Amino acid sequence: MKKIRDERLILQNFKNIRTTLLIENSVILLILPWQGWQKSDLLHAFTYDNPLFLVLMITVFTMIMLSLNVSTPIEDKPKRSWRYLGVSALIELVGFSAGFYLLTGGHHPFISLLAGVVLTAITSGIMLYSNHLRSHDEQ
Repeated sequence: MKKIRDERLILQNFKNIRTTLLIENSVILLILPWQGWQKSDLLHAFTYDNPLFLVLMITVFTMIMLSLNVSTPIEDKPKRSWRYLGVSALIELVGFSAGFYLLTGGHHPFISLLAGVVLTAITSGIMLYSNHLRSHDEQ
C-alpha cells in the first residue's frame, strides 16, 4: 500500500473513520436495548457479561485516550506539579473508596478499597498521560 501524502485525502480518511465508528456504535446502542427487551431484563444487557457492551466500553475508552493526543496540546494549560497530581490521586482514592463503602452498606471494606484503587489508577493514569502531553512552559 502506498502512503497517503495529500492532506485532503488524509482528512477525508479521518472523516471516514469517524463516520464508521459512529455507525458501529449506533448499531451497538440499538442492539443492546433489543437484547434486553428480548430477555425481559434490560439491565442484564448493559453489564460486562455481555460481549457487545464490553466492545462498546472498550471503544469508548480507546476514543477518550486517543482524543487526549489532540485536545490536550491545544488547551494551552501549564503542566501540573507532581504534588498536585499526588494530592488529587489521594482525594480520588478516599472519595471513590468511601463511595463504594457507602454503596455496599459498610459490609465490604476491602472490596470498596479495591474498587477505589482501580478507579483511582484509571483516572490518575489519564491525568498523568494528559500532563505528559502538555508543553514545558518554564517561566
